[in-house]
Amino acid sequence: MCVIMKDKGCMMSTVGFWFLVVGAVNWGLVGLGNFFGADDGWNVIHLVFEFLPWLEWAIYVVVGICGVLLAFGCKCDKCKVDSGAGGSQPM
Repeated sequence: MCVIMKDKGCMMSTVGFWFLVVGAVNWGLVGLGNFFGADDGWNVIHLVFEFLPWLEWAIYVVVGICGVLLAFGCKCDKCKVDSGAGGSQPM
């Protein structure tokens, strides 16, 4: 998966990339919130899905799976062709 997703990679790589962006921003806000003294940080996922904890947990699991996908790279045919190196390269 490339760092900037401009028509590269398969749909799963693109969706995974954007889940990771959302997860990274959420963790950054949690850290900033805790740094500035907020009790639970500024966990946007928790604020949005506070009344559906099972959905909140599912989002965390999906972000984790996307992280594994990024770490090992997608092995589909489209990603292999787009990377030019026989498979997606981790960051």
